[in-house]
Amino acid sequence: MKKLPLGIQDFAKLRDEGFMYVDKTSFIKPLIENYSFVSITRPRRFGKSLFISTLDEFFRGNKELFKELDIYDYPKWDSLPVIRIDFSTTDNSTPGVLEDSISEKLLSIAADYGVEIDTSIKSLYLSDLVDSLYEKFNKRVVILIDEYDKPITDHFTDPEKANANRDVLRNLYSPIKGLDSKIRFMFFTGVSKFAKLSLFSGLNQISDITLDSKFTTLFGYSQNELESSFEAHITRSAKKFDVEPEMLLQEMKLWYNGYSWDGKNFLYNPFSILNFFSDSNFRNFWFTSGSPNFLIKLIAAKNYDISSLQNTLAVETSFDNIGTGPVSLTNLLFQTGYLTIKSSYLDNFRQVFRLDFPNFEVKDSLYSYLFADASSTDSDSVTADISTLRNALINEDYDTFLNILKSLFAQIPSNLHIPQEKFYHSLFIMVMYMSRIQMESEVNTNIGRIDGVIEFPDKIYIIEFKYNLPAEDGLNQIKQKKYYEKFLSSGKRLIMIGVSFTREEITIVVS
Repeated sequence: MKKLPLGIQDFAKLRDEGFMYVDKTSFIKPLIENYSFVSITRPRRFGKSLFISTLDEFFRGNKELFKELDIYDYPKWDSLPVIRIDFSTTDNSTPGVLEDSISEKLLSIAADYGVEIDTSIKSLYLSDLVDSLYEKFNKRVVILIDEYDKPITDHFTDPEKANANRDVLRNLYSPIKGLDSKIRFMFFTGVSKFAKLSLFSGLNQISDITLDSKFTTLFGYSQNELESSFEAHITRSAKKFDVEPEMLLQEMKLWYNGYSWDGKNFLYNPFSILNFFSDSNFRNFWFTSGSPNFLIKLIAAKNYDISSLQNTLAVETSFDNIGTGPVSLTNLLFQTGYLTIKSSYLDNFRQVFRLDFPNFEVKDSLYSYLFADASSTDSDSVTADISTLRNALINEDYDTFLNILKSLFAQIPSNLHIPQEKFYHSLFIMVMYMSRIQMESEVNTNIGRIDGVIEFPDKIYIIEFKYNLPAEDGLNQIKQKKYYEKFLSSGKRLIMIGVSFTREEITIVVS
């Protein structure tokens, strides 16, 4: 059984020391033969840095590292000078510090190749280094930029600093425009798609392949890759849980699969999979590896309204720009991996995408953090409080169900209460999901929308919420609008619940 490459982003180390590698080198040929300047964005911890390292070794001509991999028999192997910048390792605390950090890196690369940078203007260091390398080796230069957007995204809540850092990067890239003949390939990876005109004004020929169908599976593990590459680990984990491998795979798919950039190919996050096999426990690995505090704040600013986070429709142009000013929350959640493409269709020749949470890990974690933020409690304590909520609803123990709800909502400080039905509706959805209760929200009928529907093997709950109105009003609305008719053919027991929220109290009536 090969070692799991946990935390390893160096391709040479991975290959030399016998770590497991899911072969993604088949993408190199179409990438380098069809593009000269190209960018792609994916969420954090999706294998971008490892692929940059793979390209680095490929362009340096280190063929033996690729033995038995798809690209090994490529007929045009060569050794080219490579400029590689990883912005996750540069200091971007201020624009001046960022410029100095980039300059030091470029000077170090120049020294490694035995060339000099002949200008004192730091914004010209990159273009001057390209000139020097081309002149010395008489070969076109490769430029690999990892986490290109980090100097901006690190200061997302400080637009002034983000804009200043953006200007440093723009000044760095702009002189490259006149060096096409000296550049073999330039590749950018990042998390967010920033406006090309604002950051890459000098590289207007750059191609973005984020949603290109040929490269949607470049990052992440497909179902086939998971089962073929991790067979021994799957068998070992199945034995630990005392289940058949097929049952384990079903649970893994629910927890970790679901990321897609075309609505057709669905992928696993490598970070979660590697940690799962290492830990042999179902945990929220990816989410907890980087708490999205700025996203929580943005959702909180919208009164915790999560109705826009599920089954949201968007067109491709919606994803084109994330600037340093106001930004669509849906766009930001998609770019950062908290929403993904679940399906797509054409509408008047325009591609429309349906967005939703990729999997249980992301949805459960985000809801837990949101509820903890709204109630000013620790997310772990929230999870502990709701452990019995599901059984109470399954067993129709409404007293216990109501008492747990009251306990949870009582944790919300009075100054954080938002006097809107949507606020309480959203928190109720979060609590249900954290309790492993699948609740459909805003369910359409021919005469209106049902606030919530929960389906179990033997019963269906139809729920209507009210704020500062009696719970009976919610129950009467279900009956008067005959919401139950939609489910009569199910053969299951139909249970109607009216839920009333006030600042001080929660009440329910059941029929």
